Amino acid sequence: MDAIRKISEATNAIFYSVSLFGLTGTLHVIQVGSLILRPFSETLIVKINSELIGTVWKVMQYIFERRKKAHITFSGDKIPYEENALVISNHVSWTDVYLIHALANRRNMLKNCKYFIKDSLKWLPFFGWGMWLAGFIYVRRNWTQDQQRIVSAFDKIKRLNTPAWIINYVEGSRATSKKLQESQAFSRERGYPVLQNVLLPRIKGFATCVNQFRNSHIKYVYDLTLGYRHRKDNVFKAPSMVRVHTRSLWPEYEFHVHVRRFAIEDIPTNETELGHWLRKIWVEKDEFLMNLNEHWVDQIDKQDMWKETSQ
Repeated sequence: MDAIRKISEATNAIFYSVSLFGLTGTLHVIQVGSLILRPFSETLIVKINSELIGTVWKVMQYIFERRKKAHITFSGDKIPYEENALVISNHVSWTDVYLIHALANRRNMLKNCKYFIKDSLKWLPFFGWGMWLAGFIYVRRNWTQDQQRIVSAFDKIKRLNTPAWIINYVEGSRATSKKLQESQAFSRERGYPVLQNVLLPRIKGFATCVNQFRNSHIKYVYDLTLGYRHRKDNVFKAPSMVRVHTRSLWPEYEFHVHVRRFAIEDIPTNETELGHWLRKIWVEKDEFLMNLNEHWVDQIDKQDMWKETSQ
C-alpha cells in the first residue's frame, strides 16, 4: 500500500508540473505577442500581462485551496477591495506565496501582485519572462546595484498609475534555524530586540519603498503575519513543495494570516525612526506567533475573524 501511495503522489506531482508549465507556455505566446503594443500603450501591456499572470496564480490557488484542501483562516484588520498597498510579511517557506495570494484573491488583487525577485529568475522559461513583462522588480540583493533599478521600477508604477500590491519579504530570506541564530547574534551585538520566530527586518529597502510611494496612488502598508501548524506534531511547520502537490493538506496542516493596515502618511519619513517603527512591528509579530504557536485554537477564536475561509 505504501508503494502504491508513493506512486500516486509522484503521478500527481508530475501531472501538476506538466499541466502548469503547459498553461504558462500557452499564455506566454500571448505575452510575447503583446510586445507589439509597446509603442502604443505601456499601460495596456502591463494590464494584459498582469491578467495572464493572474490566470496562472488563480489556477495554482484553486489547486492549493480546493484540490489540496488547504485550511486558511484570517484575522486582524479588514482591508478594502482593490486597494493598492505595499505588503510586508515574515518569510517562512516558499508556501508563503499561497497565503499571501489567498488574501489577494479575496480582495480582487491577485493579478496585481508584484514581487521583488532574484535577477537570475528572469531567464526561467515562461515564468521568468512572464513576470518581467508584468512589471516585477528584479534585484541582485546588492543595495548599491539594486537601488537605481528599484527606483526606476517604482517610477514606472507611479507614472502608469499601475494597480499593485508590491510584496516585500523585508527579512531578506526564509527563516531557517541557522539564519535565525545568526539574526539573534546580530541583534545582541547591535542592541536590537532578540526575536524567536522571525528574522530581524532589513530597513533600507523598506525605507525606499515607503518613501518612494508617499503622495502616490499607493497609500497603505499591509503587514501580514503568516502562521503554520502541523496538527499531528502540534508545531509551527510549513509543508514542503512536494508535500503541497501530492496529497490533501487537511487535516494535517492549518494556515493562518493575520493582517494589519497602516497609512503611509502615518509612518516616519526619517530612516532611523522608520527603522525603529519596523522593528517594533516585528517584535509584535514575534509575540503574535509565539502566542499562536502555543495556543493556536484559542488565539484564533479570540480574533475578529474574517468570514472568508477556504472550506
